[in-house]
Amino acid sequence: MKERLSKIAAVVAFGLLAVPCLAQSLKDVRINEVLVKNENSYMDDYGQRNGWIELFNSGYSNVNIAGCYLSVDPSNPAATYKIPKNDPRTVIPPQGYVVFFADGSADKGTFYTNFTLDKTGEIYLLDAGKHESDKVTYDLSAMTPDISIGYMTFDQNEGLAWGNLPATTPGSTNEVYEIVPRSEIFREHDPSGFIMTITAMTVVFSALMLLFLCFKAVGNILMRVDANKNAKASGTAPVRQTAAQLNKEAISGEVIAAIATTIRLFEEDLHDKESEVITINRVARTYSPWSSKIYGINNQPVRKR
Repeated sequence: MKERLSKIAAVVAFGLLAVPCLAQSLKDVRINEVLVKNENSYMDDYGQRNGWIELFNSGYSNVNIAGCYLSVDPSNPAATYKIPKNDPRTVIPPQGYVVFFADGSADKGTFYTNFTLDKTGEIYLLDAGKHESDKVTYDLSAMTPDISIGYMTFDQNEGLAWGNLPATTPGSTNEVYEIVPRSEIFREHDPSGFIMTITAMTVVFSALMLLFLCFKAVGNILMRVDANKNAKASGTAPVRQTAAQLNKEAISGEVIAAIATTIRLFEEDLHDKESEVITINRVARTYSPWSSKIYGINNQPVRKR
């Protein structure tokens, strides 16, 4: 009994994990290109020209769209097409494409929908639960024959955008123009490299200035911490001091130079430079003639009368 419950729990857990994985992979699929009015463009396998929808897998793993839906009106079953299962062609490879023909008849095969594109001006990609995964809109009155609409990089500064394409490209990328790298564009504007040099120097000096400010701030913080520790050790209340006040209290360079000069002179010559100053060396022995009793006055001087 316990083993059965464990197996059931494992199956349920696997199913719960598989659903978000499927939903996440379908998010990589988008409606990439649409041709509403097809007069002289791409033909289907039956030699007919109909509107078509191109799906693109922008991810880096296979996505099986079987069981999902394409629709121009999700509330109308007659305008909603369920992608059949058990067809290996419904697996879109990474960076791959698949094209559906919207000819209004669903009996021609997997890639023929039961609706056309000249009714609503909307196209939906729905998951197996009929939740919206992607959607595009277009103006029916503005559609030009044999001019498809889709995603393309019209401006390198703006990225992908939805609009009229310069050429119909079913089953392939919409980027028909060569994309010039930004480095080449910069080289055209700065052939001598002067702007690049100034930019690089500015970045380096800015980084050095930032490091200087960081080290200075850390030094000030450490000085305050040291001052507070000294104040606590002496029993006085810590006083907040600015960096300028701390620098004033520190020993100046002039004082250090005077001390160093004095030590140097003492090592070279024991006598001071002034002639009127007498240097007396301390005698280490305990006996001194200055304190000897033999030099004391024993007899009183004769008083003259």
